[in-house]
Amino acid sequence: MIDFIEAGKCYKSHGIKGILDVEMNPIFKKHILSEKVVFFKINGCHVPFFIESCKTDGSTLLKLEGVDNPEQARVLSHQSFYIDENKLSKATKRSAKIQGKSQGLEGYTIHDRTSNYNVAITSIEEYPSQLMARVMHDGKSLLIPLHEDFVEEIDEVAKIVFMILPEGIFEF
Repeated sequence: MIDFIEAGKCYKSHGIKGILDVEMNPIFKKHILSEKVVFFKINGCHVPFFIESCKTDGSTLLKLEGVDNPEQARVLSHQSFYIDENKLSKATKRSAKIQGKSQGLEGYTIHDRTSNYNVAITSIEEYPSQLMARVMHDGKSLLIPLHEDFVEEIDEVAKIVFMILPEGIFEF
């Protein structure tokens, strides 16, 4: 069974060849371009569309198989598109979970398996390419990157984010 996860939004058609101006969630971009398939919800069903080409220069432009003119592209305009969550790597799934829960992580504890420190997340801050957890350690404020390479697991019941952080991150 396919589990769909929203991966982006289609805005409008571009030009006369059915090209679509889209915004992709950056976490899923590599996956989308390697799998070359996205799903649009049409009449209540997720319909696959295969990617012929993708061009990114300022905006992201997708050319989908079978969408060859502005009229066909308009049917998909202003809709979200989806991918199969089951085909995502574990790291990408963790990134999506972190992004989806970013504001909900306030009040969680980070447990660093490297240093064995526990610190409480006081806030989440979004930087251009990175989510950061603001924590207090020894009376000083620190920013901890919530990167998929560092996050090992999120225990939602115990409200703990288990991480493997680089050595020395708590030293200043």
